[in-house]
Amino acid sequence: MSDPVERLPFYLKRFPFFVISYIVAPLASLLLLIHWKSLRPQTRDVRLIVSSLFLLLFLVDFFPRGWYQNAMLAFAITVGLFITFIGLEGKQSKHDK
Repeated sequence: MSDPVERLPFYLKRFPFFVISYIVAPLASLLLLIHWKSLRPQTRDVRLIVSSLFLLLFLVDFFPRGWYQNAMLAFAITVGLFITFIGLEGKQSKHDK
């Protein structure tokens, strides 16, 4: 059988998805939602972590400059790291069982 990763569209492979997330975060989230059911759970989790982190950083840019933007940036980074920690912790506990 062929590897399911090879059947992904070009824009959902690891590096192109990272670049799309970095440049246009809402588009990456939309692509992820469109192809949600066709992705394997492991691939889906990694893409979700990347797209949500870049989406949070993208949304922070819309806040006014100054103290509020710095506070929201710190909040976005904290939430991104929390999501990453939860995602990685879940993967480790599944492998331990």
